[in-house]
Amino acid sequence: MKILFYIIYPLFFFAMGCGIYVASRDEEGLVDKNYYENGTSYFTEKAVEEKLGIAISKPTKLKTGNNNIEIIVTSHGKPLEHATLILFIGNLSSTGYDSTLTMQEKSPGIYRATATIPFKGVWFVRIDLQQQQLATSRKWFFDV
Repeated sequence: MKILFYIIYPLFFFAMGCGIYVASRDEEGLVDKNYYENGTSYFTEKAVEEKLGIAISKPTKLKTGNNNIEIIVTSHGKPLEHATLILFIGNLSSTGYDSTLTMQEKSPGIYRATATIPFKGVWFVRIDLQQQQLATSRKWFFDV
């Protein structure tokens, strides 16, 4: 029985060491930039968002090539006008195809932008909304 432990313990520690080495070498970072600074005001922002009754629609299905992305933003059921919406699209396997676009307001509460998705895979979409005292974001994953 002792021989079994003499064999298992070194294998366990070797596997743990290899796992830690691979994790530290291949670390990809966080999806959000400045996550600590953003987290400190999270509850305050969510309270303001709830008070204003903000609703942000999810983009429709994405495909490879050009995508006309349309987002509808409402406050208590009414269109939210003159807001700044920033669209971020990135591939989970490579940061080389990340793009950030400012969405244009085409009609009250409807914002549009055209984004290109060059290949299939899992894509991350984030909408950052800023208007006066409000700053919030929504995140989705799409399998293209």
